[in-house]
Amino acid sequence: MAMPVVLSASCALIVGVSLLGGLAPLALVLTHTRLQAYLSFSAGTMLGAAFFHMLPEAVEMGGPNVVQWAALGLLALFFLERFFSYHQHEPAGGELHSHDHGHDHVHGGHSHGGRDEALGHSLSWGTAAFGLAVHSLVGGVALASAIAADYKELGAVGGMAWGVFLATVLHKPADAMTVVALMIRAGVPERRAHLVNLGFALMIPLGAALFFLGVDRLDPTRAESLTAIALAFSAGTFLCISLSDLLPELQFHSHDRLKLSIALLAGFLLMAATSAFELAEAAH
Repeated sequence: MAMPVVLSASCALIVGVSLLGGLAPLALVLTHTRLQAYLSFSAGTMLGAAFFHMLPEAVEMGGPNVVQWAALGLLALFFLERFFSYHQHEPAGGELHSHDHGHDHVHGGHSHGGRDEALGHSLSWGTAAFGLAVHSLVGGVALASAIAADYKELGAVGGMAWGVFLATVLHKPADAMTVVALMIRAGVPERRAHLVNLGFALMIPLGAALFFLGVDRLDPTRAESLTAIALAFSAGTFLCISLSDLLPELQFHSHDRLKLSIALLAGFLLMAATSAFELAEAAH
């Protein structure tokens, strides 16, 4: 199957699940624990995609020094989140629930117990949408660079492209849910919320298109170098996204630690399995 067809189909599926994620705050009641289990699984896939697929391939294509771009990608997403505070995933509603385990969780501000500072400066949906749009644009670059690298090496879709696609498709619904939930909380009409979510979902194919517009203008050697840089940079963003989901929960979910740990390992091992598939393809 031709690479443009594969990329177009992948982008269409990601846009579809992103739109479905935006429907969740309107149609479902999600508990904090269930959402965190899903996010742990999603974060595990992103960690695995970075370590098993993107970084090894970037080094193979561009040499060891290309790893510096991964650090830049991580820092870029870190500062984007620090100044725009967009990467929040909580059920809509903002209620305070007391669990039998003695832990209070403030839903809607990603606040737990004493972390009351988030309540004093709630996120505006516009700020969240901007931050997540940039993050999705980078995700489109990650997907396109992974597919381009697989086609260059194998002439077909390989384990890396599948890994990055799965990590992206699992994470996008939570991001879309964030945007729509914040808009509903702000009193934005439902129709407008859906339109904004559609624009947000289209950032993935836009990022992919921008990557290929840049690559097509370069000679093969420079195109390979750009692909390696894009993979490494995207791996850094995947690491930042996954860790920002995982690290805040370490001290606030001791009662759910087994469940969340299993979810994390399941996502991580899924990427390990796709990596083994990729190695088998390369040997063949």
